[in-house]
Amino acid sequence: MSVFQINKENHLQLVYKNNVVIARDGNKLIVVHSKRSIKPLLPFEITQQVYEQWRKRDSRMDFTDTPYNELFTSSVIVQTELECVLDFNKIEFIEN
Repeated sequence: MSVFQINKENHLQLVYKNNVVIARDGNKLIVVHSKRSIKPLLPFEITQQVYEQWRKRDSRMDFTDTPYNELFTSSVIVQTELECVLDFNKIEFIEN
C-alpha cells in the first residue's frame, strides 16, 4: 500500500471517529471536517483560543497528520481565502 493511500485511510478514520478534524498549515489551525458546524463553510481557520473553547465543549476533536495543502487540490487552496474565526460564538451549530 502506498504512503498516499495509508495517509488517506488514516484521515478517513479520523473523520469517522471525530466530530471535528483540524489540519495544520504552519501555525494556522484549519477546520477541515465538522459534523455539527454549519457556518462558516468548511474549511475555515480558528485561533488557538477558539480551539481551546471548542475542545472544552467537544472532546471528539483531533488533528490530521496530513498537511492542509495536501488535503485539497492546489486550485482550491489558491482560490479559497479562509475565513478566520476569532470568537467561538461566531460558529453556528446544528441543534441535536
